[in-house]
Amino acid sequence: MKTIKNKTLLILFMILAIIAVIMFFYDRNKGERSFKSELFTVDSSKVTSIIIYPKGKTNIPLQLAKTGKNWEIKTNNKTYPADSLVIQRIVSALCHVKPERVAGTGKANWKDLGITDSLGIHVVVEQSSKTIADMWIGKISITQDNNRGNYGRNQNMIIKSHVRVVGDDRVYVVDGFLSMMFGDQPSMYRNRTVFRFDKNLAARLTFMYPGDSSFMLVKNGTHWLLNDQPVDSAKTANYLNSITNTMNSEFADDGTQPFVFPYSLKIDGNDMTAIEVHGAISPDPKKYFVKSTFNPSAVFGSSNPNLFNQVFPGKDKFFETKKKITKSRLSSIG
Repeated sequence: MKTIKNKTLLILFMILAIIAVIMFFYDRNKGERSFKSELFTVDSSKVTSIIIYPKGKTNIPLQLAKTGKNWEIKTNNKTYPADSLVIQRIVSALCHVKPERVAGTGKANWKDLGITDSLGIHVVVEQSSKTIADMWIGKISITQDNNRGNYGRNQNMIIKSHVRVVGDDRVYVVDGFLSMMFGDQPSMYRNRTVFRFDKNLAARLTFMYPGDSSFMLVKNGTHWLLNDQPVDSAKTANYLNSITNTMNSEFADDGTQPFVFPYSLKIDGNDMTAIEVHGAISPDPKKYFVKSTFNPSAVFGSSNPNLFNQVFPGKDKFFETKKKITKSRLSSIG
């Protein structure tokens, strides 16, 4: 009888041990998966406002506001036109935010994950003045995809962001680089295109400069002429290629823009709308300004002359450089 009782107790002990192991793994897995399948729901067609509180600047928000079909940037009592394509990419990224796992379960993890008030970016998304998403965006993590399929080739980078939704102490890992899409500079969201055109349609470029340095570049068949003189085809092609899609990210503040733009370039041709580009140089402090009819809402200004020189070259830009004859060559010729 005693042997039977011992066997019964052993069986009961084993059953209880198995149940305990099952419950342990069940609770652990349940804990790993007990987070939201969605942090918030964003309908791209209904978003009317995105308010951004940059790192450590909670009292100086930047707002992206929809007005009709267009978007505006509002900050420091100033309003700028926004690039709708840039805003569309941001809204699309917000629509696809999905939590993949929990990176931290409480406030103790916030600093390490860059999610505190001073380290994180606070973003509020609104739909007709109703908040539909309120989050803090923290650090980005970048790892390499070491799948065997990438062996021997350039490995893909896996980019993840850390996000905390207001009202939830947990920090979630989501796909993509959200924090790099938000900042406190209006230039991040503005139209950076100075001007753009199809070089195959351009037939005449008129350069108007102060003094007697103006000139005209005219296409004659497949060749270009500068004031009726043939130019170097390769150099002319390089110039046209360099300005076909001119971009810049340095915008001039309203108070620094000059009143007169004495430099101009007019591009016109067959089946294209003429584009006028204007430039100015401020002597003190030395600064270069460029604006165009293609993007009339923006004036680009910088102490760097690269954009100005790119758009407004001298005549020598289009002719073959004359080689200097050295003294040794002169003696050999003599």
